[in-house]
Amino acid sequence: MKEIINQIFAQWRVAKDLATEECERSGHHNMAERLRQCAMFKGTEDLDGLFKLFISPQGMEFCLRYRFPSLSTFRLLKPHGVQRYGVYIDAGAITLKNPKQAILIGRTAAVVNCDTLERHEIYVFHGASVSVNARGWAVVSVQGVQGARVIKNVSENAVIL
Repeated sequence: MKEIINQIFAQWRVAKDLATEECERSGHHNMAERLRQCAMFKGTEDLDGLFKLFISPQGMEFCLRYRFPSLSTFRLLKPHGVQRYGVYIDAGAITLKNPKQAILIGRTAAVVNCDTLERHEIYVFHGASVSVNARGWAVVSVQGVQGARVIKNVSENAVIL
């Protein structure tokens, strides 16, 4: 596992450098400096620490914006029981009921049913697809990288953002 985390850390440093350069080119110098100073990911984390960072708001924003990590890197993590973190990698056709957070990756086609009075967060990466059925007072946030397939079905007072 340590080898995989080291590999992800090296890829993160490259992605962070590219993001910094992109911010500099677009004139967002403050953001570029924040990226340069960012040390959230240290490379010394275990699997729990890695996923804690990944599913944090800042981690998820970075991963969505910069399409990080790659699908092949995610696939290295699949054998390590990542579904316990709400991460579904090449999971095939699945159905989820009221997940607080679900991250769908690769060859995953999910039907997500939400009907509880809470916020549900769905993230879609690297070719995964999702059909979200929201009803009652559910609030569902769906975000994905370019090319994600998302179908939204809303009834009653539910909202899909």
